[in-house]
Amino acid sequence: MASSARERLLERALTLPLASPSDFSGDRRPPPDADPHHLRLIADTGLRARLLDANLAVGLQSPKGPQRIKSIVRIYPHFNAPPAPRHGSGGRKPAHRTSERHAQLATIEDMETLLSRVRMVETEVAREMRASVDADIDRLKRTMALLSGIELEESHRKLGEALARRKELGWQIRLEAYRRIEQDESFAPRIYLRHFAR
Repeated sequence: MASSARERLLERALTLPLASPSDFSGDRRPPPDADPHHLRLIADTGLRARLLDANLAVGLQSPKGPQRIKSIVRIYPHFNAPPAPRHGSGGRKPAHRTSERHAQLATIEDMETLLSRVRMVETEVAREMRASVDADIDRLKRTMALLSGIELEESHRKLGEALARRKELGWQIRLEAYRRIEQDESFAPRIYLRHFAR
């Protein structure tokens, strides 16, 4: 695919509506490592196929038959989307997760310890994320006064995206906090995070 065609396809992908956690059906959740700005709703099956074929996206959720669920893709803006899972996997979690689910019940002390850690990490993540987004917004506001024409339009678009990101920070903060806790192998109660809604 020619470079200009790839750029147009990426631009089109990034105009798709943003997906939120409530758009995921059943026990599906947004990937914890995904930039929420890259999770998009898509109704056009032809465009969806083009995005997947160009390694620009992977499908996270797709209605089959009479299902009334939303079609969601994850955008990979560098055209480096991983290959689709083999047929039969269905995107399901490994079987060992199912057996692990019943391996041990949480005590009240375990859950209190976990809740305390979640609150602490969420506070830390919120401070980091809000500082980053607010810095972007302030920078864009300052530069817009010096721009005109196409550059001003582009800066205005980026400001709109930054403001949208700030509105979505609530659930992003929780996902990032959960991700950090899940990766902390020294913190045993992390295994009970599966009991919490995301």
